[in-house]
Amino acid sequence: MALTVLGIRHGEVHNPKGVIYAGLDGYGLSETGRSQAQAVAEALRGIELAGLYASPLDRAMETASFISAVTGADVIADERLYEWRHWQQWAGMTWDELRDKGKGAFEAYMNDPGSVTSGESLEELADRFGSWLTDVQRDHDEGIVIGVTHLEGLRATLLRALGRPAKDLFTLDIGLSGVVRLTPDPMAEPIALERLPALLSAC
Repeated sequence: MALTVLGIRHGEVHNPKGVIYAGLDGYGLSETGRSQAQAVAEALRGIELAGLYASPLDRAMETASFISAVTGADVIADERLYEWRHWQQWAGMTWDELRDKGKGAFEAYMNDPGSVTSGESLEELADRFGSWLTDVQRDHDEGIVIGVTHLEGLRATLLRALGRPAKDLFTLDIGLSGVVRLTPDPMAEPIALERLPALLSAC
């Protein structure tokens, strides 16, 4: 059995004030987010995991806990799966406040995400996730390993793996609780949950 590494985005967050939570603690899953996480976990029922890692932020750890409860795999928190630190400059703002106070920086991000460097560049983000992936490949010769994390880290990892430019960042559509394959044969398109058991059983 070859090594297969899946990246999973956390579920929907409970965010009644509509703030940009970025790296803020205390933002766990909403009721919908818990249902999303449970659906991912059920799609993995009967699959033995070689490793289950997660960003230490609440929303990722909570998503991973649903997977752990179904598969029996212990969750290992890994700082390298943390949110893109570029977003921390806007943490706690509402989207209306961002359009007012952070308009220039946000427009730069939207126009050319590869050019922004505040907090952490896109290349540095890909390096950080790449370090985690390299260690996973070193520590696990075979089996299925999962990393529960955040949107931009998954996007950056896939862009690098697929040899695509930074301007393609926003073309990678990974929904909440979306599952993508990072290795082997990285997939830019999320895997439908109903297809996941068959895909993994063939690994």
